[in-house]
Amino acid sequence: MNPKVIFIIAFVAVLIGIYGIADTLLSSNTPTPQLQTPVQSSPILAKKQQSFTVWRAKQDLRRGEPISLDKLSRELVEAEQAFSLGVKRDVKLDFDPTVLLTSDIKTGELVFSEHQISPSDASYVKFLTRPERVLYPLTIATKNLINNYIQPGDRIDIMAVTSPKQSLANPGKAITQFKGVKASLLMQHIRVVSIDASTIGQLTKTETKAKQAKENNHETTIVIEIKPDDIAKLSLAQRTIYLEIYPSQAYGRRPAVKMSDIIENYSGIVELRGAKQASYNEVLF
Repeated sequence: MNPKVIFIIAFVAVLIGIYGIADTLLSSNTPTPQLQTPVQSSPILAKKQQSFTVWRAKQDLRRGEPISLDKLSRELVEAEQAFSLGVKRDVKLDFDPTVLLTSDIKTGELVFSEHQISPSDASYVKFLTRPERVLYPLTIATKNLINNYIQPGDRIDIMAVTSPKQSLANPGKAITQFKGVKASLLMQHIRVVSIDASTIGQLTKTETKAKQAKENNHETTIVIEIKPDDIAKLSLAQRTIYLEIYPSQAYGRRPAVKMSDIIENYSGIVELRGAKQASYNEVLF
């Protein structure tokens, strides 16, 4: 073989070997790329970026009263501040008028659901009863009640129609003896604890209609708070006279009306039969 050809082949082989060694060295010195793991925000960081709803009193709130939106201000607080106040979620309050506050709350203080008590709570009735007061179930006529006009917590006056000639305890019974019939104020500023809405009917908030007495639906029962000394008076009253309730009012004089105040020159029709007298009257109700 020609010496020149051998020399060229050997030279090429040496170059290939040198290139291979250099490539190996360079590859070993190149850092291996690492996969980038996406950074996730920690749960604590995520919570710190949240905010929660709280309610703050705009005026002093008293124990035993319902709360309304106009007495509170709604605020959003950052999670970190909320956690320091013991708030871990949005504060939700019940604005139903039967749900009451269990303690006094001063202006600027936060209001929580723990400050409220509802009729579904076992201790609700005891909570409503003030010291030296008792609860009394009073049966009253529904003829002149207005739907949703009287609510638990309201103050009422109890009006009584009495007759010395007949019992008026049954509201569906007509008055046949006018003599001595009188309407007067029996009790004043009595607090209502509950009222049987099932016999009064439920209307929408935009409706105001008088409750009309219907057959077998002349009465309803309300629970009121009274002094123990008044139990005997009410027990006798609801068995002998006609009772109605109205929101408490300020009177110029204590209401008391007789038949002669309504019918001018009323004296009844009198018939003499020997030594006896008999009065005849038209039916009033």
